[in-house]
Amino acid sequence: MPGPQHKYQINLDEMQASQLKHISTSYTLPYGEVVRAKSVLLSYQHPDWENSRVAQAVGCSQTMVKKWRQRWIKGDTSLKDSPRSGAPRLFSPIQRAQIIALACSKPKDHGQVWQRWSGEKLAQVATQEGMVDGIGATTVRDWLRADKIKPWHYHLWEKPSDPDLVKKGGPVLEVYEKASQVAKQGEMTCSIDEKTSIQARNPIHETKPAIPEHPVQVAARYERKGALNLFCALIVATGAVLAQCFDRKRFCDFQTFLLKLFVMAREQGVKVLNLIIDNGTTHAPKQLAKWISSLKLPFEVHIFWLPKYASWLNQVEIIFSKVQRDALTPNDFPNKMVLEQSLLTYCEQLNAHPKPIKWTYTKDKFYSKFAPPGQQ
Repeated sequence: MPGPQHKYQINLDEMQASQLKHISTSYTLPYGEVVRAKSVLLSYQHPDWENSRVAQAVGCSQTMVKKWRQRWIKGDTSLKDSPRSGAPRLFSPIQRAQIIALACSKPKDHGQVWQRWSGEKLAQVATQEGMVDGIGATTVRDWLRADKIKPWHYHLWEKPSDPDLVKKGGPVLEVYEKASQVAKQGEMTCSIDEKTSIQARNPIHETKPAIPEHPVQVAARYERKGALNLFCALIVATGAVLAQCFDRKRFCDFQTFLLKLFVMAREQGVKVLNLIIDNGTTHAPKQLAKWISSLKLPFEVHIFWLPKYASWLNQVEIIFSKVQRDALTPNDFPNKMVLEQSLLTYCEQLNAHPKPIKWTYTKDKFYSKFAPPGQQ
C-alpha cells in the first residue's frame, strides 16, 4: 500500500517543469543549482518517493532534499543560495586607502632603503606607521591586484630632451605612414642602426638541452671570444632586412654598409631612398649628407634624422629585439665566425618570410602628446 502523502508535496506547472528539466541537464550552471533542480523535479515526478530515495537518485543528502522541498513550497523557486552576511570587515575603507597610497609612494620617503615595495614590506611599514595593528601580505596584494597596482614592477623611460623633438619626429612618423604607398612608385624607406658589442661567449661546459622538469641548462662560466657589431637596415614597406657584421663601428664601416644598401637599391630600380638614422657618432651627422652627394647616385637620398634620445622611433630596434631573443639568448658561440654566421643566417630567415612591422604610433598620436597647440 502507498504510504502517506508528503507534507511538502511538489506541484509544478508545465513551464516550471520545463525550466527545471533544462537546469538539471545544464553543464554551465553552478553544480548546486543543478542538484537542487534534480531533487525538486524528481520529487514532482515521483510523489510517492521518500526523501531518502530522491537523495540517493540525485547523489545528495536527505536533509538537502527536505530543505529544498520546503523552500519550493514556500515560494522560493530561484534554487540559489540565500544571501550570506559574511564575516565583519577587519579593515576600514580608510585603512585600505592609506595602504594603497603607501604603495604609490617611494620606500625612501618612509625611511626605507628598499628601491621597490613588496606585499610583505608594505604590510611591515603599514604596521610600523600605525595604519593598522597588523595585516597579512596576502591581503595587501589582493587589494593592489584589485586596483591594478604593481609597485614591485618597473620599466625604464626617458623624458624627451631634444628641443627639436616635434620638428624631427613628425616627418619620421609621416614617412612610416606613407612607406607602403610610395613603395609602389619606386620610393624605398629604410630604418637603419647598429646593434653593438655582441659578444661571442663560449661556455666552459657544454649547453644541455631541455628535458622533462628541467629547462635548457647553460654554464654560468664562459670564455670571451670577441665581439661583433651588427649593422642592419629594415625596409619598412616589406619588413625585409639588410645585415652586415663588422669588428668595429666607425664611420668608414657605416659607409661600407651604406654602399651595399645603395647597390641593392639601384638593382631594384629605386628612385628615392629615405634613410631614417639616429645621431650617433658612427653616422657622422655633419659629413654623411656631403659624402652621399659626392657619390652621384642614380636616385635621390633623403635623410631623416631622429630626435636625440628617441631610439623608440626607430623601427629597426624591433628587429634587434627579435635578434636578441631568438638568436642570442642564450649566448653560446665558440668564436666570432660562428656568431657572425648565426646572425646573418637568422636575417636570411627573416627575409624568407618578411613581415612589415605593425606600427601603431601615428603622427597624430605623437603631435597630440608633444606638440604645443598651433604647432602641429
